[in-house]
Amino acid sequence: MTFPQLYFSRPSVVLPDDVVDNEEVLSRVRNAFRGTASQWDPIESSIRYVFDRCNSKMRYLEADPTLSPGHFAARAASACLSSNGIAADDLDLLVYGGIARDAFEPATAAEVAGRLGATPVHTMDVTCACAGLIEALHVVSGYFALHDEIRTALICAGEITRDRVTYDIQTPQDVALEVAGLTLGNAAAALLVTREPLPAGGARVLALTHKTLAEHYGLCRAPVDGHFLSQSKELFALAVHVPPEIRRLLAGIGWSPEDVDHYALHQPSEAVVERVLSELGAQPQAGIFTHSLFGNTASTAWALALDYRLTNGTVQDGDKVVLASAAAGFTIVGAAAVWEAR
Repeated sequence: MTFPQLYFSRPSVVLPDDVVDNEEVLSRVRNAFRGTASQWDPIESSIRYVFDRCNSKMRYLEADPTLSPGHFAARAASACLSSNGIAADDLDLLVYGGIARDAFEPATAAEVAGRLGATPVHTMDVTCACAGLIEALHVVSGYFALHDEIRTALICAGEITRDRVTYDIQTPQDVALEVAGLTLGNAAAALLVTREPLPAGGARVLALTHKTLAEHYGLCRAPVDGHFLSQSKELFALAVHVPPEIRRLLAGIGWSPEDVDHYALHQPSEAVVERVLSELGAQPQAGIFTHSLFGNTASTAWALALDYRLTNGTVQDGDKVVLASAAAGFTIVGAAAVWEAR
């Protein structure tokens, strides 16, 4: 199958109004703690250590219990359409790639499309943990290759944690499994994907990659009726598999890691991102670090990172960009693109 001509727009991102710092998170855990002061001290120290190691500082958390992930994603999608001068009726395909959803059916993508007034349109959800939004780009590329009539697509996600994160941490064992949830933030993101360059500019996609090391599927879990659990130490150790996959992606288009101008990566921890970039031998200025600003916003993290770099005005016409995310499963997805300013 021939790789189609494929462009994606600048991400449109939406954050909740409420910003929560580390002290507020620790206060919530302390208020739920039922032990003694002496038992609390090592738990607090362990949580603070993780925050320091990840460089967690701020995260935005949605306070409205009635806001659905689909509605949240639709806000970003509406902003994306507006900023690119595209009408909802012009969409042929809409793919939701977020983790958060509040129903098994219908597809959250259908809710997003309905709220936008995009009809008729082909909609579907892609579930791939924190890799879902890039995997949605991968799915769209396949549709473009197979269906000439599909010209304009939108990918989106609305990540809201709510009761998926627990503050009920009572033992050091609880810390080990539940502390990663305390670094999570909420965000929505949306990007247009088209066959032709967008008037507002965007990136030409040259290659995509996906690899799952399924033997590690049990390290991170968000059950349908429970809260997020992660064996973070073991999961983060798997970051050693990310640089080889990025190298494989780049080799297919004749790039080397040091050629890349911007790495918009998933942001589970600043230390993890630093490790990946160091092992790649990337240019120091190419790395984008946004965990301290937004926390780990799941599938939308790389989109927030790219938007942050674009907002700060350091992306130039012709710059080489890599998007990549490693996710529970253990799945690694990536895309290589060239930015084309208009």
